Amino acid sequence: MLTQTEAAGLTALLYETANPILGTSNRYRLMLRQQDAGFFQTYVQNTDGMDKLKNVSTANLTDSKYNIRENSLLFLKELTTLSPAKRSRLAQFAARRCYFVVVSTPDFDAAYRIFTVLNSRGLNLTHSDILKAELIGTIHPSEQEMYTRKWEATEDAVGREEFQELFAHIRMIYRKAKLKETLLEEYKKYVVPAGTNAADFIDNVMQPYADAYEVIKTGTYQSLTVQ
Repeated sequence: MLTQTEAAGLTALLYETANPILGTSNRYRLMLRQQDAGFFQTYVQNTDGMDKLKNVSTANLTDSKYNIRENSLLFLKELTTLSPAKRSRLAQFAARRCYFVVVSTPDFDAAYRIFTVLNSRGLNLTHSDILKAELIGTIHPSEQEMYTRKWEATEDAVGREEFQELFAHIRMIYRKAKLKETLLEEYKKYVVPAGTNAADFIDNVMQPYADAYEVIKTGTYQSLTVQ
């Protein structure tokens, strides 16, 4: 698709290649979360990854890995429709004219409002995404990474859409009434009010209910009574 020289230039922008003399491994410039980083490196960032990605079965992929695969192959398909000159210009534009912009806000509510406006065409934040940020932010910094992994592993196991349903069911267990405010507002009042031990909620509420929810959703049972 690109000349050998251009491809080498792109590789240098993706990651710093391993150096056997220095004993270093590939150092990637963009890192995904821990659960997806290895998959992304193997099948997208490495030079021969896209050829392998076409043969990856979707049967047992998590939602995030499935989306990485589908989106990457869609980009590949669209790139094949461009002329070599246009592909080269696109690579130059991405490398020279695209930037990361850091936006800082004074509080979480302002951050959510700004994100909603800036991300109007992207994937919306869910109630669980907001709760995750707020709850894990109250955990001691030395344990935040561990509980982030627990939260994300639970979401992967259940599935993103089902994970939102799970939080609605947990609210009902605590509230025992129809939703009168937003789900997030009622969570803050009745499920995880100020002062709640976030680690305890994740360990003893969210994860056990997620396990039970997964059993209910996927379990199959056979009657022992002969009709």
